[in-house]
Amino acid sequence: MNNSLILWIIIGAVALVADLITSVFLFVWFTIGSIAAIIAMSLGYSMTVQVITFVSVSAVFMAVGYPLIKETIKKTVKKTPTMEQSYIGRKVTVDEEVMEKAIIKINGIYWTVKNIGEPVKKGDSVEICDIEGNKLLIKKIK
Repeated sequence: MNNSLILWIIIGAVALVADLITSVFLFVWFTIGSIAAIIAMSLGYSMTVQVITFVSVSAVFMAVGYPLIKETIKKTVKKTPTMEQSYIGRKVTVDEEVMEKAIIKINGIYWTVKNIGEPVKKGDSVEICDIEGNKLLIKKIK
């Protein structure tokens, strides 16, 4: 076997294994570049041309392919909501008055809440409307 063939196979295999381990789709482009270098080698080109082929094909595929793959994965993977986001739309009964800001307990956790509606009295039901920083925005249910 030719030494340059072994080199390109090793580079391609290492890049592919690194991509399989990390799952970032960043190293697979070097595998494609090594395949292009193997094709250049089989056509009889020098090692310089093989290296230029490897670098250029890897760079082009990385510049074009990586953003496309990343965007595709982002669209297909369902985003897991945070605990705070799961509270939006939930109705709770407050155990103290809330004029502007207060701290209330929801599921055993104390949260800072900000009232965005009319004043809330102890025992009133409120709906969690949104999140602002680390505060839950609440509104009195009529």
